[in-house]
Amino acid sequence: MARPLEIFARRLRELRKEKQLRQEDIASNLNVSRQTISKYERGEREPDYRMLKKIADYYRVSIDYLFGRTDVKPVNFVDEHTLEWIWPAKVADRQNK
Repeated sequence: MARPLEIFARRLRELRKEKQLRQEDIASNLNVSRQTISKYERGEREPDYRMLKKIADYYRVSIDYLFGRTDVKPVNFVDEHTLEWIWPAKVADRQNK
């Protein structure tokens, strides 16, 4: 069984290649060096929690996906504007029941 860091490294590389991006592109977007991305992809360095969150948000996947705890890739994000629109309707619906 592969270790979580090995799975993370493989999935990170796969996600980058799926989007046809270079390590330099990801590094620039995440505000780290290309060498950092390279070490993540080779399993030579572990990201801290903040970086894990940035990576997951960037690729729109869960941290569980990155570490192989699930194979479900996409994550549905609800931004504040959508939440402001949905929340009153949800409250009104509950009050009518």
